[in-house]
Amino acid sequence: MEGGSVLCFYQRSEVRLMHEAGYEIGNLDATLILQRPKLSPHKETIRLNLSQLLGADPSVVNLKAKTHEKVDSLGENRSIAAHTVVLLMRK
Repeated sequence: MEGGSVLCFYQRSEVRLMHEAGYEIGNLDATLILQRPKLSPHKETIRLNLSQLLGADPSVVNLKAKTHEKVDSLGENRSIAAHTVVLLMRK
């Protein structure tokens, strides 16, 4: 499998385990920190893809993008970071 395919397979396996345990995503809040590329034109597509991949209603998935204003490796465009908080709810 290609890199993206492996990731999708892994996430689908985890989503299956979550559902088997009787949980669903109540809310997902993700913040991506990177200088480039600018995500504004792509945020809605990324949010919808995340919703589909996780089997969640798009209304419970929130995506934000920030920059580090040329401070540290994130701001120097040498790395990216993602901060995610997920609320799981019993079905």
